[in-house]
Amino acid sequence: MPKINIKYLPLLLWMSFIFYLSSGQTSAITGTSVERFIILKSFHLIEYAILFICFKFAGFTNKQSIMFSYLYALTDEFHQSFVPGRSALVRDTFIDLLGIYIGYFFNSLTAKKRDFMMK
Repeated sequence: MPKINIKYLPLLLWMSFIFYLSSGQTSAITGTSVERFIILKSFHLIEYAILFICFKFAGFTNKQSIMFSYLYALTDEFHQSFVPGRSALVRDTFIDLLGIYIGYFFNSLTAKKRDFMMK
């Protein structure tokens, strides 16, 4: 039986969590249309910032982590097109991309801090 490297576990779990969230309705989130927009798009930013960090933790380069995170965002939107009450929006993939870059900058800042503390 092949051994699975433990560093991939957070990545696989987080991707599964995003898939699970994308499979459900968003009707439980109430408020004005502006409030709903802010809440739902904040979820996109957070989900994909964390996804980028999970790719980095698994050992991928920055470029690979950005590329694979965005590819996952595209497939996630495609998946949502099959979920009743959900829709696939290209705009959401750009919001996901912004979240990916937030994860990139957060990871860069913490890497610099780790390097500084190691000296």
